[in-house]
Amino acid sequence: MGRNEIFLPNRLIMKYTALGLLILVPVTILITGCMTANPAQGFSQSSNGEQVIIVDALLPLTGSYSSFGEMAKASLITANDDINRYYQVIGSSRRVNVIIHDTGSNPATALTLVKQVHENGRRIILGHMTSAEIAVVKNYTDMNGMVVLDAGSTSPALSITGDSIYRLISDDSAQGQVMGIWLRKNNISAIVPVWRGDIWGDGLLNSTSSAFSRQNGIILKGVRFDPNAKEFSAPVASLDVLTGDAINKYGAERIGVYLIGFDESTEILSEASGKTNLSRVHWFGCDGNTGIASLTGSSPTTLFATQINMTGTVWGIANIDHLSGPKARIKERLGSEPASGPIALYDALWVVMDVLNDVPPDVNQAEIETALVHHLNTYDGESGSLKTNSAGDRSLASYDLMEVTGSSLGSSWKKTAHVNIWPDGREEIS
Repeated sequence: MGRNEIFLPNRLIMKYTALGLLILVPVTILITGCMTANPAQGFSQSSNGEQVIIVDALLPLTGSYSSFGEMAKASLITANDDINRYYQVIGSSRRVNVIIHDTGSNPATALTLVKQVHENGRRIILGHMTSAEIAVVKNYTDMNGMVVLDAGSTSPALSITGDSIYRLISDDSAQGQVMGIWLRKNNISAIVPVWRGDIWGDGLLNSTSSAFSRQNGIILKGVRFDPNAKEFSAPVASLDVLTGDAINKYGAERIGVYLIGFDESTEILSEASGKTNLSRVHWFGCDGNTGIASLTGSSPTTLFATQINMTGTVWGIANIDHLSGPKARIKERLGSEPASGPIALYDALWVVMDVLNDVPPDVNQAEIETALVHHLNTYDGESGSLKTNSAGDRSLASYDLMEVTGSSLGSSWKKTAHVNIWPDGREEIS
C-alpha cells in the first residue's frame, strides 16, 4: 500500500518496512528510582489477541486553555487511529490506546492526574499543559522516573537541563524576540501590557520586554490580572486609563496594547470594546490567544478584534499549509484549522512508539531518555523537525503572525507573516 492508504510519514514507512514486524515492548517506565530497571510500561491483552499499549495524555479540555486542548485531542486521536491502522496493515498484533484526561487547565488537577498515571504503572505522559501545570507536576515526574512530552508549556523558567520534561515547542525567549521584531516592523514606540499573572505570563512579558527594549521600544506600566479571574471590568478600566496616558504622550498610532492571556482574552476584549482609548490603538496577542475560535465569526467582540487589528504570535512552521494527510484529517476531526503546536502531539505519539520499539524490556530511566532524545533529534514529522536543545525543548524557533480580519462572512484568523530565528541568531521574516 502507498502512504495515503496507511497514513504514514515517509520516514516511518521506510524505517518500519526495514524493521518488519514490530517487537512488542510494554510502554512506560515502572521506576521509583532513576536507575531502577523495570518494564517500560504495562499493557493489556485483548480478547482477540491484540497487545494494547496505553499512553496517557493530559489535556486542558475545559478551563481557560481549552481552545488548544481540543486541538491537541484531535491530533492525538488522529495519531492513535493512524498508528493502529499501520499495525493492522503490517500484520502486527500491537495496538496503542491513548487515554485522554482533562486537567481543566488547573495545576492541582494536573498533579492529581499525574499521580494516578504513576499509580497505574504507567510512566510516559503526553501533554498540552500550561506552564503553571508543568511547574506543579515537574517535581513529581522528576522524582518518580516519569517522562512528559508537552506541547503547551513555553515558560523560559522551565527550560531546565536534565529534568523529566521535554517540550515540543520553543520556549518564550524566542516568542518574545519575534514579538519585539513585529512591534518594530509596525512602528510601535511603546506598549501597554495586560497579562496573566502566573509563571507563563510573567515570563513571556519579561522576554518580550527585553526584546522590545533592544529595539529601543518602551514598556509602560500595565495591568497584571489574576489567572483565576472571571470578571475583568476593573482591570480593563485601569488599562483604558493607562492607554489614554500613553496616547497623550506618544500618539495613538505609536501605541500597542500587548495582551498575554488564554481564553479569557475574549472577555477582556469584550470589556475593552466600550472603551474609547482602547479602541484607538493596535492590539497584539500571543500564543495563548492567537487562533482561538472565540475571536472568529460576527459577534461584537470579534468585530472589535478586527477594528483594533488584533495580531498575535503562535508557534508554527513555514510550510504548515502544505502538509498532507494527517493534518487534513486533524482539521476535519476538529472542524477548524489546528495550530502547529498541538499537531506536534501527532508526531509525539509516533515518537513514543518508535522509542518503545528500540528499548529492551528491562529498560531504566537513563536508557529510555537516551532513546527519546535520539528519536526526537532525528525525527522530521508533520510539525517539522523535533530536534531539541540542551534543556530538552524544541530548538526550532519558528512562529506565525496571525491577524483577525473581517469579511462579508464574518471575521477569521489570517496568517500575515512567518518569522524564523535561526541558531546563529539570524532573523528571517517571510
